[in-house]
Amino acid sequence: MDGTLEDFARDFEIALAQRQVTAAYQPQIDVADGAVVGVEALARWTHPEHGEVAPDVFVDIAQKTGLLPLLTARIISDVTSQYIPGCTIDVAVNVSATQLEDPSLYDMFEGAFATGRCDPETLTVEVTESYSIEHPERVAAPLEALAAAGVTISVDDFGTGHSSFARVESLHASELKLDKSLVQADDRVREVAQIITEAHRRGIRVVGEGVESRAQLDRLASAGCDRAQGYLIARPQPAPALLSWYRMRTRES
Repeated sequence: MDGTLEDFARDFEIALAQRQVTAAYQPQIDVADGAVVGVEALARWTHPEHGEVAPDVFVDIAQKTGLLPLLTARIISDVTSQYIPGCTIDVAVNVSATQLEDPSLYDMFEGAFATGRCDPETLTVEVTESYSIEHPERVAAPLEALAAAGVTISVDDFGTGHSSFARVESLHASELKLDKSLVQADDRVREVAQIITEAHRRGIRVVGEGVESRAQLDRLASAGCDRAQGYLIARPQPAPALLSWYRMRTRES
């Protein structure tokens, strides 16, 4: 996007207020049987003049301008108000590391649970591994509170940086997501299998993200991966489209 950071912040704040920023949902399947078991809620922004704004652009600048809490609140609101009525599959929400240090984060989720439309047992909070490695002590307490409420804690982008199962466990995580660089690499099959084996030994569920070919999915299946997510399965889509896709997929299975 053109313009200054201040212009962007102003436009983005307006976008949040006017619901130009919405959640799109990317499905996850059980690798063993292909059943739809969850979705990841991803933020999408359609600017009235510039069209679709890349998520890595607006998330990064939202963080720099202090608007990330409003973005997270918007996605949580969407998840609790429009997410597949009557469907009990898991839904994952990304939370920034800086927000994990904010005492109001748990209150935000607790408020969502109080509405009765968001079951903590079917909610997953995804944390990016790179930050949690650097500051595990700052994020452990709020994650412990969420885990105690029944929320699944997931470590995203596992396999980048200095991956550590000890750090995953220190964050009270019961799931890790293999980074797409691992999933898509033809020469890292053994490494992926070793990670999955060790995760299972520790009672940790494994999701392979960025699956774009049948060969990649087959490799995950051979390695015993639990779940898969990526364009091969489905692209992120708004709630109504997701519901139609889900119903069709369920009828076909």
